[in-house]
Amino acid sequence: MSRDDGKLFIYSAIGFGAGVYFFFKGFKVYRELRVLEDTPCLPIRSIPMGLVQVHGKATGENVVTSPVSNTPCHFYKVDIEKWVTDKNGGRWSHYATDADGPLFYLDDGTGKVLVDAHNAEYDLMQNARRETSGALGSLLSGISGSPATGTAGNLPAYIGSVHTKHAGLGLSMGLGGISLGGGSSSGRFRLTEYLILPGHWYDVVGSCTENPAPKDAHDRNLIKKGQNEPTYLITWKTEKQEASTLKWRALGYIFGGAALSLVCAAIILAKLGWL
Repeated sequence: MSRDDGKLFIYSAIGFGAGVYFFFKGFKVYRELRVLEDTPCLPIRSIPMGLVQVHGKATGENVVTSPVSNTPCHFYKVDIEKWVTDKNGGRWSHYATDADGPLFYLDDGTGKVLVDAHNAEYDLMQNARRETSGALGSLLSGISGSPATGTAGNLPAYIGSVHTKHAGLGLSMGLGGISLGGGSSSGRFRLTEYLILPGHWYDVVGSCTENPAPKDAHDRNLIKKGQNEPTYLITWKTEKQEASTLKWRALGYIFGGAALSLVCAAIILAKLGWL
């Protein structure tokens, strides 16, 4: 087997594994779709313990400043990508996902419920995107969404803090915390920011439990990721819009993963002389 054939064999093996991963991920997304469709959206004052779906406006006294656009928010998620040079010129590769923020309330007019957004799956509107060089601290491109105020020089420091704090902890620590792809914190990066903003309406599907520190008689419930129920979704879309998104995502993962696995398996078998 030549050197080029060896590389093709390795890439095909990686592609086969990725295809299998996406195939089964598609069924996971399909399960989330079924949970969303089978869980009725209830007024907040009427929600029981267990899996619930609520729709309300984000409120609360505690806010944080988002790391990319300096926007006051209840919660932020930042996807960090790193520019990787290859024989085709280069591409963006996932580097880390950072998500954090205090607890906040959802209020639908009938009542309010405390929400712990950590460890959720987020489908939020993009608030900002920036590119920066971790080595030079220079801003390479503009921002889409809310304007930033003085964050250009701080972005490399933020990326470095993410790397330093979580280096060596593996590829993932859950959607609500930090997942780190490894590598150096120097280089060219692209940061995409998603926020839960005060006064905006969101749909939440998650597990309702007893609030361990209620402020009053109307503050007894807390929605978070359940121990036995893995579904925990926070989205800015309506239930119908989110169901459509999950449907097409599931189909894409299932059929795309199957197709990728079959093609890569055929290449591997051909290189081994079994076809």
